[in-house]
Amino acid sequence: MKTKKYIFIAAAASMLGMTTSCDDEGFLTEKPKTIYTTDNSYETIDQVKACITNLYIHIRYWYQQDYFLKGLGTDVLDTPYFRSTGNGYCNFANWSSTNSNSNKIYDAMFQMVNYANQSLEGYNKEGLPWESEAQRNEAYGEIMFFRGYGYLTMGELFGGVPLVDQFYQTLKLDFVRSSREETYNFAITDLEAAAAALPDYPSEAGRVSKGVAYHFLAEAYLALATIKSNDAECLRKSIEYADKVMALHPLMTERFGTRSIPGGGTTKNGVAAYYEDGNVFFDLFQEGNYDYAEGNTEALWTLQNDYTVYHEYGGNNFVGYPREMSPVLRDVVWKAEYAEAGAAAGPWAGNIDESIYPGGNVSAYVGGRGVANMAPTTYVISDVWEGDYEDDIRNAPCNMRRQFVCMDTKHSMYGKPVPYEMLDYNTQKITEFFPVWTKLAPIDDWGYDDLADGGNRSNMYCDQYAHRSAETLLLRAEANLRAGDKGAAATDINKLRNRAQCTKLATADDMTLQYILDERVRELFGEERRWVTLLRMGNDGIESLNSHAMYIADQPFWGGYFKSDKAKVTKWNLFPIPQTVIDTNTGAVIEQNEGW
Repeated sequence: MKTKKYIFIAAAASMLGMTTSCDDEGFLTEKPKTIYTTDNSYETIDQVKACITNLYIHIRYWYQQDYFLKGLGTDVLDTPYFRSTGNGYCNFANWSSTNSNSNKIYDAMFQMVNYANQSLEGYNKEGLPWESEAQRNEAYGEIMFFRGYGYLTMGELFGGVPLVDQFYQTLKLDFVRSSREETYNFAITDLEAAAAALPDYPSEAGRVSKGVAYHFLAEAYLALATIKSNDAECLRKSIEYADKVMALHPLMTERFGTRSIPGGGTTKNGVAAYYEDGNVFFDLFQEGNYDYAEGNTEALWTLQNDYTVYHEYGGNNFVGYPREMSPVLRDVVWKAEYAEAGAAAGPWAGNIDESIYPGGNVSAYVGGRGVANMAPTTYVISDVWEGDYEDDIRNAPCNMRRQFVCMDTKHSMYGKPVPYEMLDYNTQKITEFFPVWTKLAPIDDWGYDDLADGGNRSNMYCDQYAHRSAETLLLRAEANLRAGDKGAAATDINKLRNRAQCTKLATADDMTLQYILDERVRELFGEERRWVTLLRMGNDGIESLNSHAMYIADQPFWGGYFKSDKAKVTKWNLFPIPQTVIDTNTGAVIEQNEGW
């Protein structure tokens, strides 16, 4: 009633003013009360903090909801045959400067630079009452980190791009491309400013700190070295910053956390927390173990997810890996000679005892309710694990589920492992069969937080790594290799291989860029920004792409049904500059990258 009363009074006053006033010019003058300008947008610290929070919100989408940077179309991941009829992301004949695959990344990174410049404008406003100098420094460090991150990523993927260090309020159509070297140096300046201002460790879970700034400085100097003929000083700086990361964030080498203590932890969905057959790599990807504050020294930067937050507010506070990246075993069928009367069409299709496999054919045992919009390449599934690499704990059943028993109680194979040879691979259904990585889909219902509310094992709600220091070791190994110190490169690789309890350790003679790319697959599949890695490496990365991409290389995993027929990459080693950027920049010429 009060609201209606005030509306009535306001309307009456308005009508009175219209009938009695003769100041027509004053009446027509706009006096907006709710339009934000640079004069009123940064009147409080909270307004600046909101701008910085927007940077975190913006980037999490490209780590959690869009999987392109994670490697779609590269040597590690693509759309399986049954979803694309052989026309996946790595059909580069369909790519162009108007293709959204790479254009969206360019747009996203420049948008982040824009948000950072906008935040910097607010930060620089005089008279803001910061609570402390530490708070003010951290805010500056975050802004510089995200701008440096954006430019480094664009330099690695697109080469030189326009360098923008301010927030423009008027239309500008005469941007000029920098060189790739200038772009890298701009990113380095920002990241060094970030590292100087950020705290040693996250002030709050999910925030960036010195460790991840050092990590990207190691990457930036490595990237700069690659375009300067492996410049010794750049490589020295890369190694120096990687050393700083490892001093702050050593690897986790023993079992830890929520599922590691016999009889400990909290039971969820009727499943005890303790997982006896786990190991330290398993523990790295269990809910409650991701953050530095939770005892995980390896965590550099984490993305925060929580089911209670999602349940109340929705949004993208979830991880869709179980749905997007798990196989569809329920669709896989027996060869005709192994089909049995009364049994289901396939080993995981029906007649399932849900007291043993809750959820039936979408149980955690088979990776949840997978739809396999993405699938790993043979390179990831088998090539990097062959021979002396099979005993690696990253390849252990608790981390990589390769073999599945028949779940059909009416089939004679019930409870027995199903050999691949018993499955029908003469139809595209076999492309729905591949391993399940525990980091991408919980091993049991302890990892599914939404079941009580009707969840169907499609999503996880645990935190995720943006980056961990295992990746820093691989950057340092590459820097050492490029610097000519193969022994030091092998030592870095073996820190990971020793943690993985491998019998086969790396030697100096093993050290090549492809070996490092292989080790990245074993350690970081589903985590690293694979496109960034490959294009930063230039022609060496393109070589791995051509050797392993799903529709370019032979894929024997598909049992003879799959045939590769796409052309290799020969004309480019950078993504194209979006055509809209070239066409709308009418005041200056922006040249296209070679090969496009």
